[in-house]
Amino acid sequence: MRKGSEPTLFNRVLRLIMRLGLVIICALVVAVLIIAAAIPIYELLYVDRIYPGVSVLGLDLGGLRPEEAEALLERRFNPYVGQPLTLRYGERSWPVSPQDIGVSLDAKATAAAAYAVGRWMPLWESLSLQIGMRRYGHSIPPVFAFDEGAATVFLSRLAREINRPVRDAKLALRGLQIEVTPAQTGREVDIAATRKLLYERIVSLSGGEVELVVHETPPRIPDVSEAKALVETMIGSPLILDPKADDLAPWTLDQATIADMLVIRQVKQDDGRVKLEVGLDQGKLRAYVEEIARQIERAPKDAWFDFDEVTGTLTPIVHSREGRTLNVDEAMHWINVQVATANRVVVLPVITIRPKVADEDAPHLGIKELVSEATTSFKGSSAGRARNIQLAASRFHGLVIPPGEVFSFNEHLGEVSAEAGYEESLIIWGDRTRREPGGGICQVSTTVFRAAFWGGYPIVERHPHTFRVSWYEPPVGFDATVYPPWVDFKFQNDTPYHLLIETETDMAAGTVTFRFYSTKTGRTVEMEGPIEENVVPHGPPIYEEDPTLPKGTTKQVEWARDGVDVTIYRIIKQDGKVIKREKFFSRYKPWCDVFKVGTKEE
Repeated sequence: MRKGSEPTLFNRVLRLIMRLGLVIICALVVAVLIIAAAIPIYELLYVDRIYPGVSVLGLDLGGLRPEEAEALLERRFNPYVGQPLTLRYGERSWPVSPQDIGVSLDAKATAAAAYAVGRWMPLWESLSLQIGMRRYGHSIPPVFAFDEGAATVFLSRLAREINRPVRDAKLALRGLQIEVTPAQTGREVDIAATRKLLYERIVSLSGGEVELVVHETPPRIPDVSEAKALVETMIGSPLILDPKADDLAPWTLDQATIADMLVIRQVKQDDGRVKLEVGLDQGKLRAYVEEIARQIERAPKDAWFDFDEVTGTLTPIVHSREGRTLNVDEAMHWINVQVATANRVVVLPVITIRPKVADEDAPHLGIKELVSEATTSFKGSSAGRARNIQLAASRFHGLVIPPGEVFSFNEHLGEVSAEAGYEESLIIWGDRTRREPGGGICQVSTTVFRAAFWGGYPIVERHPHTFRVSWYEPPVGFDATVYPPWVDFKFQNDTPYHLLIETETDMAAGTVTFRFYSTKTGRTVEMEGPIEENVVPHGPPIYEEDPTLPKGTTKQVEWARDGVDVTIYRIIKQDGKVIKREKFFSRYKPWCDVFKVGTKEE
């Protein structure tokens, strides 16, 4: 054989491959054509049906129309049972079914979801999913319907078993009995949050336990044991209030009174917490302590003396006595402190008040000689007027006026009444006279005015009478009227020495004398006047009917005096040199004769 005339082995293999390739290509073309024809047929076959392999809760829905799948789902899952579900709170638990909380399987929506599987996506993804579902199956979750109203009602009924209000611990006192109300933590079921957890568990197709969502509110006052212990101490036994005075017995603040004063209140702390504070009602305590203070209160009593001009010594005729008062605020402080302790005795802070003039001060008072005196006459007075003068003058015998102090006639005179020993006698009232207890006291005030005048002591308050009175003349314009408590006579001891007043009433002679004892300062007093001006003549007699006098009887009860303005000057000299010239002015109204005419029939 000639070289190159016969096919080689390579060529024969090549031709065989080419023939096989052609066959394969033809076969592939045929297969593609078959598949291309089969896909539309397949899709056309399931155009209104669920693709094979789709299932819900183990129920195969493949090949069913949506309405058929819906009907099948409703038959198989009405009602929907699901997995066992339990609500739990603490040691308590409650079984819950989907129906309890308004959960049901939505068959129509679930069927629509099953029908949608493998559709409405790119072709190759859709074909791939359809092939996979046909071979391996494809399960989809069900679609649920939720009735939140049913769940809310169910959980609200359950919440009534759980919910409770927050309560602070409380402390109360009933008489002497202490009542404690324990604290309580508030609880409230969060219905919305619990419902959400239940829905999530059902949608996830898992059962088991679900913790009830409960919000707890702690009490602001969880415990009152400290306050209770304090109350027990406070009312456990009486509190003794000791004034430490020989003439005063201790007071006992008993348990019932303490209990009545107790105040238990809530106090917010800086950190926001609340604490019970126990104490005493300060208003009630003050009223209680102030009543004790009134019983303790005692004014100091100055010593009154009698001066012996021969020996120059002072003898007490009224002994001095220390006064005392209670420091109410300090007493309240210590009661507040001690009532909360086991120490049940409070020493009351009683303050001792020393008298201005004490018995032991006698040698140091500077009372050693007569410095001034005055005498007035009441001769011819009625017996009642004379006794009133004697009684009023005695009120001032032995009185000591410290340096700088102002003497008040009314202060030392005291009460003027029949009960105080005064008799009725004539006094000037307005433009007339009338009978009243104490008539004649102005004789005493006039006398002390004159003693103060001649002693050179500053006259602080002095009032002349409205009309001239014969008892106080001569001279005219040298009187001083008083009418307690409104009209007073006052002078000041302006020397560095104490001033002793002594009085003497001579009932036989009808005179009253005031003597001032102290230390002479070298001053002397002279009078200029009286200067009378603007005389106003008195009017005609006045006749008044008097049914107490027999008819035809006429009795004169007032004697006429002219009105007049009177000025007196006091000239004060110190070691012979004039240091002060003072004016004392008096204006007297005219005074008519007054006659009583009897009208009484015999």
